[in-house]
Amino acid sequence: MTLVSEELCIFDRDEWEILIEELALSPRQSQIVRHLFLGQSDKQIAQAMELALPTVRTHLGRIFAKFNVQDRHELILYVFHHFRSACRSVNCPLQSLHHNGQFAETDVNKDTDIKPAK
Repeated sequence: MTLVSEELCIFDRDEWEILIEELALSPRQSQIVRHLFLGQSDKQIAQAMELALPTVRTHLGRIFAKFNVQDRHELILYVFHHFRSACRSVNCPLQSLHHNGQFAETDVNKDTDIKPAK
């Protein structure tokens, strides 16, 4: 099985481990979501993970249902929102950069709460 390249991933290993635990993702679900973050199609995920395409789609359907999202785009936004909320709750370094004026107000909108469509 091909492993997801660490240098291409948005989250570092520690961040990813915390996220999958907080989101209660199974090991297989976390692998599939990680491939989504690399922009891979269902077919590419199936090839990389040595799974049948219908199996990947079944996993994706269950993941979408778990988080009440409609597609991969909403799922990615949901995961980012969850990470950002968790980061804020522990005084994330990026938040302190924002408050110190290192980011313009338009770069980070701290008042935006993106929630998946219901």
